[in-house]
Amino acid sequence: MKALLVLMACLPTAALADIECTIARQCGGGTCEAFTGGPMLLHDAGDGAWEVSLGGQIYQGYLAADVPEGGELAIMIPPQAGMSGLVSVFPAGEAAFTAHALGNGEVIAITGAGTCSGVGG
Repeated sequence: MKALLVLMACLPTAALADIECTIARQCGGGTCEAFTGGPMLLHDAGDGAWEVSLGGQIYQGYLAADVPEGGELAIMIPPQAGMSGLVSVFPAGEAAFTAHALGNGEVIAITGAGTCSGVGG
């Protein structure tokens, strides 16, 4: 389950170029646990593209929704390295994500939650 989370991310507020997210917990298979994968770094690559870095790997995503009036920013992670996902960042910096994959012949769904803050931009 942890290897799958390595690519999930949390995403930015529209005004920030770089974001650092801390995922507090992850849940999957009916259990929840502390996330130990380190910080997730998010970078606005321009033209709606986003880079999500974790554990020395960079995943490509794109802006799916940006609701400026108190809404969320949503980043889709298309299928890469055997998984796909969605990251949402809410106005106060709360973050949530889901990751979907096939593992050992069965569907795996993982969720997580934490917070994000700007690191630049």
